[in-house]
Amino acid sequence: MNDQKYSQPSPWEPYRLFSFFMFITWFGAGILLGLNWKRLGKPEWVLKTVLLSILIPAVTITGMLIFLFSTSNMNLPELFVMVIISLTLSINFAYLWALARLQSGAYKKFKAAGFSALQGYEYDVDSAMFFGGIVAIIMSVIIAVVIPLLG
Repeated sequence: MNDQKYSQPSPWEPYRLFSFFMFITWFGAGILLGLNWKRLGKPEWVLKTVLLSILIPAVTITGMLIFLFSTSNMNLPELFVMVIISLTLSINFAYLWALARLQSGAYKKFKAAGFSALQGYEYDVDSAMFFGGIVAIIMSVIIAVVIPLLG
């Protein structure tokens, strides 16, 4: 191994970064996960992930607020409004969870075999996106339909 690999900072644990959304919002947790790509040997993914981590919450929250303010004088069904709100929460949460899941395999490889294991690691982006989509749908149904039925 060369000296550069010893001086490279270790990757952060992705699920720990994911959990930070409770303290530093979806934006902050997503940015930290984006910065983690450099530590995982994928510096070319840093900017894309940081931009997505800003754009996804910004677009979903702005869209929800525009919808709520523009329809505030309409008599929309409560379930419909709850679906819009739950989709906003679910998409942002699912994005972070999918991103942490995408990074966790490489992180486990790093913990087991060091930096050399990251060089040939294949990320399964399609699986992470599918996982995120399923999480967003399930979460939306639970927030908008199941929780109100329990109350």
